[in-house]
Amino acid sequence: MLAIVTDSTCALTRHEAELLGVEVVPMTYIVDGRRLREQPLGENGDYAQTLENAASATTEAVRTLAFAKAFQRQLKAGNDVLCLTISSRLSGTYRSACEAAAICNGPRGNDDVHVEIIDSWCTAGALEFLVRASCMLARQGSSLDDIVRSITELRAGQQIVFSVPDMSVLRGSGRLGAMRQSLGTVLNRYPVMHLSEGAVEPLCRARGSRGVARAMVEAAPPDASQFIISHFGERGIELHHLMLELRDRFPRATVHVKDGGPVLAVNLGLGSMGLAWEQPA
Repeated sequence: MLAIVTDSTCALTRHEAELLGVEVVPMTYIVDGRRLREQPLGENGDYAQTLENAASATTEAVRTLAFAKAFQRQLKAGNDVLCLTISSRLSGTYRSACEAAAICNGPRGNDDVHVEIIDSWCTAGALEFLVRASCMLARQGSSLDDIVRSITELRAGQQIVFSVPDMSVLRGSGRLGAMRQSLGTVLNRYPVMHLSEGAVEPLCRARGSRGVARAMVEAAPPDASQFIISHFGERGIELHHLMLELRDRFPRATVHVKDGGPVLAVNLGLGSMGLAWEQPA
């Protein structure tokens, strides 16, 4: 059998992970020197208030040992393992997973189980869509090698767009790279960004929360039918505008609204929001 492993930025609930048969390895965030493990969706308490009151907050990639333990549990159960992680351009988690796979993988024989790692090039709702696609392929009986090929192809078209209310948090996270000087908010105009092969890239600028919502929805292909909205902290008027824009352009689409969790909130800032859609077949 095949076991799917991912990290907690995919924002699955405990029940969703159990139904899918997915093992979620928690990432860590550090608030005023206190290390906290990110819990499944809905189990992180009032993290927004905690971050709002914090003097300092940072995040930490999943450690190699945590992945190795998860992989070894599955291998001992006789399962092959496919691990999908947050983009390697956003976190060292992918590197940790690769190091753990190198520890756990033995010589590949006809009957040997083994571990494969995929850098998803994304996170949040986009990572969830890839995890669900992997689970569906596994249920259909696809081999691990076939699933790796399929998901590697699928990730190239998987998209997530997002906007932040304050660029200083994203700048401070170090995820902007060479673009850090070109992005900012000017006269109520906000940058809308997306991930391109896992790296943060500008998409456009939009005026006000309605304009941001419209720009995010316009980035989706016309045949998209499944969306995940990620919000970070309390739901605000920005989320309301995004939902209205989605309902106007995609009236028949299925839309799930999820809290994106504390780890991404630390790096994006409270009040940020993202939009991912399932890549149409």
